[in-house]
Amino acid sequence: MHQLFGTYADRYDLHTPPDHYRHDHQWVIDFAHQRGPSCKLLDVGCGTGVLVAKARHAGIAATGIDASEQMIRVSERRLGPGAATVRRMQDLDEGPRYDVIVSLSWSINYCESEEVLVDVLRRIYCALSAGGFVLLQVAHAAHVGGDVFEDREPGPYGEADDVTFLYRFQAMDGPDHQLRAEYVYACKSTSELLYEQHFLKMADAHAVADCARRVGFRGVELYDSWRRDPFQQSASPFIAGHKA
Repeated sequence: MHQLFGTYADRYDLHTPPDHYRHDHQWVIDFAHQRGPSCKLLDVGCGTGVLVAKARHAGIAATGIDASEQMIRVSERRLGPGAATVRRMQDLDEGPRYDVIVSLSWSINYCESEEVLVDVLRRIYCALSAGGFVLLQVAHAAHVGGDVFEDREPGPYGEADDVTFLYRFQAMDGPDHQLRAEYVYACKSTSELLYEQHFLKMADAHAVADCARRVGFRGVELYDSWRRDPFQQSASPFIAGHKA
């Protein structure tokens, strides 16, 4: 388990505040509302439960799963018990139950191989009710430039610019569309410093979309962003499809 999701899970909302992905989250909420007032939503890779909390506040029956026990502990402090549970997406085994299943922030790219990805997508397909929708945010290595980015955020006691988060994404050579993500988290007030690398597989939106079609999803579309603009240049596009 990566330390950002494990040992440092209770620091995640410091370097990646809940407001960072407000447009993505609002799109999901609007998308779920279009499915009707009784929409049931599952967030795969829910992390600290930010999206689940926002969806519940909007009146959606939302729950989440995440492979990290530490992240779920943080989400339980936000949501209360039962709204999010520890479960790997590779172990999702529920029958038709959800109207919308989402997986954001490249969670799906932590599948170990194309074979595992196809199995996960098939599990998602089976967990959707008839006509249910899937929405995935995936990495696309071909659009990654290798630049270093920096975010500065308040610290745990409110100090301005106390937390620094550096990150860089680099496409790797080879046929498996792999992406290397490098992260540096530092907090001056707590004297914390962490560096780690994540290797993300199947970082090709077209390949992931093809896998979704292979397991039976219909009307598969790719978008550059929450604006639903056609996929052209984003390194973090969305894939949407529905169960027949």
